[in-house]
Amino acid sequence: MKQLTVGLLVNGAYADKYVYELALWARTRPNIRISHLIVYSCRLNSKRDSISPDISGEASCNRVSKILLRLMTSLESSRLKRISLHRDHDHQFDLRKIVHAILEVGSIVSKSGRVHQFSDEDIERIRALECDVLVRCGTGELEGGILNAARLGIISFHYGDNRVIRRGAPAGFWEWYLRWPKTGFVIQRLTEDPDRGDVLVRGFFRTQKSFLLNQALLYKKANHHLQDLLTRAADNGHLPEPEASFPCSVPMLEFPRLHQSLVALAKLVYGYCKNKLLDSINFKDKWGMSFLHSDWRHAKLGESIEVKLPPGRSWNVPFLYTHNGKTYCFVEVDVFKRNPRRGYIAALEITADAAIEIGACLEEPFHLAFPFLFNYNGSLYMCPESGEAAQIRVYRCTSLPLKWELCSVIMEGVPAVNTMLFQHQDKWWLLTNIDRSGTHDSCSELYLFFAASPLDADWKPHPKNPVRIDSDGGRNAGLILENGRIFRLGQRHSYDVYGEGVIVFEITELSESTYLEQPVTEINASFRKGLRGIHHCSTNGTTTVVDHASRSFVF
Repeated sequence: MKQLTVGLLVNGAYADKYVYELALWARTRPNIRISHLIVYSCRLNSKRDSISPDISGEASCNRVSKILLRLMTSLESSRLKRISLHRDHDHQFDLRKIVHAILEVGSIVSKSGRVHQFSDEDIERIRALECDVLVRCGTGELEGGILNAARLGIISFHYGDNRVIRRGAPAGFWEWYLRWPKTGFVIQRLTEDPDRGDVLVRGFFRTQKSFLLNQALLYKKANHHLQDLLTRAADNGHLPEPEASFPCSVPMLEFPRLHQSLVALAKLVYGYCKNKLLDSINFKDKWGMSFLHSDWRHAKLGESIEVKLPPGRSWNVPFLYTHNGKTYCFVEVDVFKRNPRRGYIAALEITADAAIEIGACLEEPFHLAFPFLFNYNGSLYMCPESGEAAQIRVYRCTSLPLKWELCSVIMEGVPAVNTMLFQHQDKWWLLTNIDRSGTHDSCSELYLFFAASPLDADWKPHPKNPVRIDSDGGRNAGLILENGRIFRLGQRHSYDVYGEGVIVFEITELSESTYLEQPVTEINASFRKGLRGIHHCSTNGTTTVVDHASRSFVF
């Protein structure tokens, strides 16, 4: 097996946790080897400044703005340390414990302090290492012959959408500051234009409610996509084709100015106080549902019937099933005072003007949600979300609607949510959302698998996985099969609303090597006053049901 030889371009022997985790991961891969640390413009035995390089390396910002951002970072760091996954977000780790070969080179730094170039002699020393690819893990923009010092070039993160955010801006800052619904990243092969390299991977995650938490989640999740890219390069011997480039016509955001840093600090304090107050009085989003007797295409949601919820509970992610003239609706039940707060599945019957609760039909010692239904060989099956158990489970109905038995565990060791199965041509397909970063953010990455049977335990991953990395439409919100056409519904989130709306995609290409979906329409919560969001839709052809959120006191 030929190994992919990787060199890490770093400013010193100490690096942040994300570079360290990348090196640890590579050590477990038989076909990937990080051969050298290539250290430029930094003394080998000194730790880097504890401030993020995105902040400390920006020479153009004024001193007061830098101080304010450092203060904000310090305040947020104390809060971030309470989250075990991000406790060491700003820590530094010694890479020499993992990568023992080190090459020190000098760099010629521009007057701005941003651009690094290298002498011909040092470039030849790097070429002599015979690395397949270099990964930029340090600060500064790299120009000149260094860009071609490895067979596949230099790959690097650009944190933020590189079409609107310039390199050097604090990662995750502008999306939080401007309350954008999603925060982007790209993995690019560097070219002479530092802001418009060859984009190999582009993705978006849901923006978090604080700057540093947004940055930590961005770093953590993006790191896994770099691992995927290196794995494919090791398997294929080359990098993927870059995405097509288009003109950029919007002003680029750079390092925040003084007034923006002041506003950011005020936003941080205000947001913290507001969230504390709302949590203390249990004023939260509460999910309910509405239905109407219509197919989904002609549904006038403003005329839908809102379901009356039982006290202390909410119903959401409804799935419809019709049998012997009755329309059943299976829902996730959330009991507010239950500790731990784990959902279970209940069955309702939809009548002409009401939804009548029949009873609980599936409950486990772990959280259940998203009760997806499908037929196979004359039987009805349910594949509920069971990510808390790190499994994808399939249950068979033995007596409709309340009796179900575990039929198959089709995937083990996978924290999957919102799984949907369907047959297309001669195969079964599985669409699911998987968060491999441990952040419990499953809103963006959509994965596709295929097998001969829905009960099979040998599902093959699609070579394009993840087929989508975008919190706009990434997380599954339902499936509509209509006259041979396949419509996947995906959740859309706003800055402070989980499940603000639903995007309807039509899957236009589906094979073992291709996947393509196109947006068709959107379903939003504007059909009734007071609704903040909608994140699911189901139809049986004659009845359509949606869930929706509104703010209320939850007890």
